[in-house]
Amino acid sequence: MTIHNLYIFDRHCHCISFTSWTRPAPPKQDGQADTAQQSMQATGATGMSLEEEAKLVYGVVFSLRNLVSKLAAKPGSDGFISYRTSTYKLHYFETPSGLKFVMNTDPHAESMREALRTIYAQIYVEYVTKNPLMHQLATSGVHPVQNDLFRGNLQRYVRTLPGFE
Repeated sequence: MTIHNLYIFDRHCHCISFTSWTRPAPPKQDGQADTAQQSMQATGATGMSLEEEAKLVYGVVFSLRNLVSKLAAKPGSDGFISYRTSTYKLHYFETPSGLKFVMNTDPHAESMREALRTIYAQIYVEYVTKNPLMHQLATSGVHPVQNDLFRGNLQRYVRTLPGFE
């Protein structure tokens, strides 16, 4: 199994974090911290910018989530969790606060719902939500999701998932 990437969207539909395990990281400019704006300007493997790619991913998730909720026979069910194509499987987890975690994996991967829940509860909450500098960082143009503790713990956790290549 291969884990390709992880998108985190806020409740305002903005991609606040993107991590890829199968494409090279965008090059940092000399002496500059990695900001959300700089990382989203990079060109992805698809040939479009990561910002455009993130908008397309969010659009697919939004549309499928609405379709599934309208077709659901039982209100309050989990609804949209994942979908599979011949080349990848998209896993989806939404928090009560409106954060959306989207992970793309190999099409034969098992459900990553619990892994996404763990990323939220044990990594995002600990290193982003509880960050006392969160408001100050956001107003200075550096999104708090770009901090090294969050990224390092995310990398470490994902590499421990079964079948990570």
